[in-house]
Amino acid sequence: MSEPAFQIVESNEVETKALSIVDQAKTVKVIDVESYKSAGELWKSIGDMIREVKETFDPICDAANKAHKAATQKRASFLDPLEAVYKSVKRLMSDYDEAQERIRKAEEDRLREIERKAEEERRLQEAIILESEGQTEVAEAVMAEPVYVAPVVLPKATPKLQGGPVFQTRWDFEIIDVNLIPRTFMVPDLAKIRGQVTNLKEQANIPGVRAFPKRV
Repeated sequence: MSEPAFQIVESNEVETKALSIVDQAKTVKVIDVESYKSAGELWKSIGDMIREVKETFDPICDAANKAHKAATQKRASFLDPLEAVYKSVKRLMSDYDEAQERIRKAEEDRLREIERKAEEERRLQEAIILESEGQTEVAEAVMAEPVYVAPVVLPKATPKLQGGPVFQTRWDFEIIDVNLIPRTFMVPDLAKIRGQVTNLKEQANIPGVRAFPKRV
């Protein structure tokens, strides 16, 4: 019998034995001394079965892992540089698009300001005429009205490419003073707490933390 075929037969036998022990363990109840002893014998059998499963499947898993690792490394030799330039080209396009967007918005603001000043000048001239005609209250009302300027919207400078990259705006942050951060945004240092409880046991004294023993 070839080695792969032998491994399949052997693994099938181990699977059957393992599942049988699992089913047996699910029915165990420890209610007296005798059942406690029986559970102990079963526990040792389970340990033996665990070792047998590892001895059977570890070589198979190791071979599969080595093949997977080799294939993954080969894929990465092509995929990693492609993904790197994929991101860098998108970054270049994004930087250009962002710069053009700033220019476009600045021009919109400039044109809107021109329109606003023109509207203010028009109202001033209208108020002067009304004032000269003796319509002082009307002239004051004209000058008091809020200045409305129609929105100025210029077309984007960069074209929308079919199948091209899509740029998204995401907000990020940086911590400038950790002492000013509200407590609701803080996370307890669980590793540090566990380290102190493990070392000091019942002597651990951390406000807000209760240390207790747990059997495993």
